[in-house]
Amino acid sequence: LGSRAECRAAYWRAMSTERLRLGILGAARHVPLSVLLPIEHNADLAQRVEVVGVGARDPEEAAMIAKEWGIAKAYGSFEELLLDPNIDAVYNVLPNYLRAHWTVRALLAGKHVLVETPLASNAAEALAVQRAAEDSGRVMLEGSHPTTHPMAARVRQMVSTGKIGALERIELKMNVGFSKQGSLVCGKLGALMALGAHCVGLIRSLAGEELHVIRASAKRSKKDHNVDEAIRCRMSLASGAEANFECSVDPAKKGETPAELTVYGTDGILRVKEWFSGKGSVANEIAIEHFEGCGAESAESIDNPSPETRDAFYYQLMSFTDEVREQTKKGRRSCGMPWDYTYSLATPANAVRNLAVLDAIYLAAGLHPRPTFHPPPAPYNTIGASKL
Repeated sequence: LGSRAECRAAYWRAMSTERLRLGILGAARHVPLSVLLPIEHNADLAQRVEVVGVGARDPEEAAMIAKEWGIAKAYGSFEELLLDPNIDAVYNVLPNYLRAHWTVRALLAGKHVLVETPLASNAAEALAVQRAAEDSGRVMLEGSHPTTHPMAARVRQMVSTGKIGALERIELKMNVGFSKQGSLVCGKLGALMALGAHCVGLIRSLAGEELHVIRASAKRSKKDHNVDEAIRCRMSLASGAEANFECSVDPAKKGETPAELTVYGTDGILRVKEWFSGKGSVANEIAIEHFEGCGAESAESIDNPSPETRDAFYYQLMSFTDEVREQTKKGRRSCGMPWDYTYSLATPANAVRNLAVLDAIYLAAGLHPRPTFHPPPAPYNTIGASKL
């Protein structure tokens, strides 16, 4: 028998004529980077998924985006896209305050959903999304693309197997410079929702433990005092270790290293540079400092045959298609439940936990958690209603 990866590859070759038909819900400018280019540049991914349509707020916008991106069909409303039986799944790239509502609408329409991080404005909304995914019998994954990359999986394995002894501390810095348009969007969303959501999800994934917020501080935007331009947070883990992260959407940070991860253990230190910016601009090496042997250093490379095209967005789509195929093979009765997820850690249950931590960080930093502006549709608008 071949390896699990070989078996999966053989299975997908046999199923190549049944590609997952994906519709894009919204017209975010990063869609080419996060969806279209990974499919175009990787034949194995193109065998699994095809983008068949894009939906926007009005017909003219949808037609313009479809033409610009080379997508076959344009939908003049989100409802029209969701009603199309020729769409199996949607990628929800709508603004954060709309995501929970339209993710639930998509699930109710019988679509599998991949949704941007964070998938909701707060933990109560995320809980409603989780319930909708379970009730609908559909796969729902959060687009936490850093956690899907083999680099994250290897670091997680090294930590869990004691490669550097017992975990003591995780440090993550994510000061990202955006394009002009990206800066405008993230400047309104704030550092915690734009980047901190990835930090929290990644730390929980690597540590395999829940987080408790000890303290947090925010640098508030001069344009809007209620928006965090930068944030720092210190957290404790159940094992007694700690985790710290800092992130910023300050335009002045443009050009700095997007992310640096350092994991400290009782027997050594792991250091990893950023691996999830896309466009092939990724690190592929883990530096290891061993305390034994007078601080000997070594390095380990991740097996990635095409790092210039197989970035975190590629692996995100691969895990989504794997998850959909694996769960739908079992039938609807065994699809969408917490125990059904096999290939991804970005599950609805984990999204709820991540957003609960984000809510706690806002409070610790003297800010209010993000409110609900667009509640999920009935009957999911009553789940956690006292918290919305």
